[in-house]
Amino acid sequence: MTQRQLQRRVGCRKLDGMWVALLVGAAIFLFAGRAMAAEVRGGDDADRFHLPAGEVINDDLYVGAGEILIDGIVEGDLVAAGGYIEVNGEVTGDVILAGGGVVINGSVGDDARIAAGGVTITGSIGDDLFVAGGGPFWPGGPVVPIRIGARTIAPGVQLATSATVGGDAYLVGGRGVLNGAVSGDLFGGMGSLAFGGNVRGDARLYAERVTVGDSARVAGELRYGSGQPLAVPAGVAATVEQDDAMRTTVATPTVSPFARVWGWLWRTVLMLIGFALLTWVVWQLAPETVRGASNAIAARPVEAGLYGVVAAALTLPVVAALVLIGTIFWGLVGSLASSSFLMGLVGLLWILSPLVTGHWVGRQLGERGYIAGELSAFLAGVLAIVVAARLLSVIPCVGVLAAGLIYLVSFALTLGGIILARRGSRTATPPLLAPETGG
Repeated sequence: MTQRQLQRRVGCRKLDGMWVALLVGAAIFLFAGRAMAAEVRGGDDADRFHLPAGEVINDDLYVGAGEILIDGIVEGDLVAAGGYIEVNGEVTGDVILAGGGVVINGSVGDDARIAAGGVTITGSIGDDLFVAGGGPFWPGGPVVPIRIGARTIAPGVQLATSATVGGDAYLVGGRGVLNGAVSGDLFGGMGSLAFGGNVRGDARLYAERVTVGDSARVAGELRYGSGQPLAVPAGVAATVEQDDAMRTTVATPTVSPFARVWGWLWRTVLMLIGFALLTWVVWQLAPETVRGASNAIAARPVEAGLYGVVAAALTLPVVAALVLIGTIFWGLVGSLASSSFLMGLVGLLWILSPLVTGHWVGRQLGERGYIAGELSAFLAGVLAIVVAARLLSVIPCVGVLAAGLIYLVSFALTLGGIILARRGSRTATPPLLAPETGG
């Protein structure tokens, strides 16, 4: 499908696209357990949907369930969200799939758009293939299998030797094994990437570690970017180019110990000044927001931490899914705008998280008589977190991890405090510290 055709389809079905996006998002958040289709079908139970072999749905199919098995034929598009999705039959139109694990052993007549922790394709895709998968984003990182019920899903993107793609393939994730045949162009962006397929167009491979097998063939240009040396076997492509941005290395200048200490002190002072100003501004503009989240943490710290950990764990998958949906239905510009906004919002919350936990820490200092006044205690708590993280960061080997852990705990507690406060769980008690007068 060409870009113009895609834009025309999106333009004509804009409302349908928005509805599908909401459906997929709702299924991800709520883990919906019922099937919804243009022709309504029931599943084996509330957590499983199965379209048996020989059964035909002469319409588009929309389904959300813990386990989704498509062994029959869908004469239209398939939109599915669930824990595990497997397509062994035939879909004559597009497929849009989001889940923990996705396997396509059958055939898809048009485009396939997939977002999952583990994606395996052994069948055929009629036109373009878009995949966002999981896996470690650095070579040698731990590969944690995804358990979904009784199934174990290997994280990453796997395009088997038997797989065929009739158009272009755009594959991103932590780990990829890309074989099979691609009739158009191939783009792969991974933490580690093994390529051994057959591409009739150009191939663009970008990863910290790229390996190219002897059986790989590229009719056009093979361009790669790798953080490690790569030996491309002879005969793989007529033209092989390394990306200049990845090839360029910059020599690290020698820095004296005095300069290191001075740089650390100067950076610490700037951070303290910045957080002090930020604390004062936030206190002037939104004191009740900070106080409400802090009260929620003080009332139920364990519950706030658990809520925050769960919310933080869901942040990247949800953002990735929404970005993929934005790319599908609103194009590259809409996807970039939405992803920038979402990641900026998460980054802003990360930066501001020491303010909420700092208010909580300051309350503890005030209750013990170390600080007088709520604003002073607020400021002292925030600066205590920043100083503790900076001091830990100078410890060899583990210091950076320890400092990062402080900010991670602060981020999780802030998320949990905000969630509890928004749910109406903030405490009804007044501030434990008397507000300062005159400032």
